[in-house]
Amino acid sequence: MEQDEFIWKYLDGHCDAAEKAAFKQRLATDPSFKQAFEERQVLDQGFQSLTLEEPSMRFTTNVMENLPVLYQQLPARQLLGPAWIRAFWTSLSFLMVSALGVGFFGPDTAASSGTYSDEMIEGLINLPQLLFLPYKSAVILLAISSSIVILMMLDKRFSKAQKNKQTSS
Repeated sequence: MEQDEFIWKYLDGHCDAAEKAAFKQRLATDPSFKQAFEERQVLDQGFQSLTLEEPSMRFTTNVMENLPVLYQQLPARQLLGPAWIRAFWTSLSFLMVSALGVGFFGPDTAASSGTYSDEMIEGLINLPQLLFLPYKSAVILLAISSSIVILMMLDKRFSKAQKNKQTSS
């Protein structure tokens, strides 16, 4: 236990008999510990002489009346700017277009009958090559959509800077 913790534990009266004996022995043998104890004792007496502040009679009522104002739910449009909302819808539309593209242009492994045909087995053998094509198109769509989002955000920032420059002139 650290020196300060030991002193405060003794001053607060939380020591058992063995700790009290060890405290008194250390107090008699260690002069720096004795000086630290005396400083903490003066500080503790100063704390005890202070009067506790109490809140006003209407404190609870005032807090409870202000809670609805503090915790009102704001619409998402106030929390997020229009650029972020456009970026969200752009990303969502990109994902939908990507999913449709993979669905339409992906490998068709479903056979009309319940048996495996030679074409289907040949398609399964070449499946890794076929799956690589939608990956490339997904990367291209991701690059295009992220570029659009970045350009939209830059446009908003520059138009805001232009407005600020015009109003300050």
